[in-house]
Amino acid sequence: MGQEEVVIRGGNVVTSYGIIEADVWISRGIIRRIAKDSLPKAVMGKARPYEIDASGMYLLPGFVAMPERPHGRTRRLPEYLDAIRLLIRQGYTCLVDTLQPEAWMDHSQVRYQTAMHFNNLIDYTLLVELPASWLNGKTVRRWCGEGYRLLRVVVHRPEELFRIDWETISPLLTSYKVMLQLRVPKEAKLHHEERLRLHRQWLSLCRHWKIRTWVEGDPALDLKDCDPYYHVFRLRGEQCERALRQLVGHWFRSLPVVAALDEVQVDLRHKDYDPESLLCLLVRVASTNAAKAAGLYPRKGRIMPGADADILFLKKEHWLTNFALSTILNLSEFFLPTSVMSNGKWLYRNQCYASTIGMGRCLLDIKPYNYVI
Repeated sequence: MGQEEVVIRGGNVVTSYGIIEADVWISRGIIRRIAKDSLPKAVMGKARPYEIDASGMYLLPGFVAMPERPHGRTRRLPEYLDAIRLLIRQGYTCLVDTLQPEAWMDHSQVRYQTAMHFNNLIDYTLLVELPASWLNGKTVRRWCGEGYRLLRVVVHRPEELFRIDWETISPLLTSYKVMLQLRVPKEAKLHHEERLRLHRQWLSLCRHWKIRTWVEGDPALDLKDCDPYYHVFRLRGEQCERALRQLVGHWFRSLPVVAALDEVQVDLRHKDYDPESLLCLLVRVASTNAAKAAGLYPRKGRIMPGADADILFLKKEHWLTNFALSTILNLSEFFLPTSVMSNGKWLYRNQCYASTIGMGRCLLDIKPYNYVI
């Protein structure tokens, strides 16, 4: 697809709040216009745009991958490409990968960890994972000065929270508009109540110091009492199911939750969802909300003018058939797009992957503080 201008005609565009039938105009990898039957089929004095027939298709914005295992640590190219292609096949068009620096590493050694991403097929951004004992003014200045806006803090014991110099780092985090993420590893060996108490202490401290944060959801945490600006919860499995049911009952409510597509399970026995409503909810939590939390929105996570042309093509008949297959849907198994486009170029089509090694861009100009979720 070498043309500069592309028109996708006859598709149904899925947004967080509904589905509209519209044509999508793409130029230089960016969505320029969305309208039904109003895009000219030929432009005076210009070459005819390349047309894609999307009749009978849902068009969804690409999902944001948030894997636990850092992909940049893979050292063999075939294994790396296989992992990225699996993400693409599942509908991911952007990757949030993790840097795990060690104390002895300088700038060049840290950057070496990202060298494998130079072969990436999709756009990516990076978060930096640090022990709680490293979180001080000097460290925050270093990583923020290098362009990183996502910092994951690893905490093993509750007392580590009170050793952090919040008064020093708070103005720096606010100035650079950094999103902190809390990670309590399994090896911390905390009881459920201790883990829950640690989460609540973390949320309370971040709210007090006006720091936006992202934590793993817990069934005992009440999402109704969360702060829609400062708190974001990453949900999995049954937690996703509970949040989706809340959104169905309050469609336009702000609910700061995100989820990766492969971690969403939906129990259809509750009969809260129709097929198209479920698609909208998936776009909301796994694409739009995820892009906002990672600072990628409005560039990612939406099909709107000005966004990157990251588009999933899903056959209506395929989705509707899968929707009725089981009372419990594991979306990583049932949501399989027919074609995947990133930045206006095909990544996956006709059951084949395009030869686009190295096309993915590193996005460090991210703004995780800008949008309420």
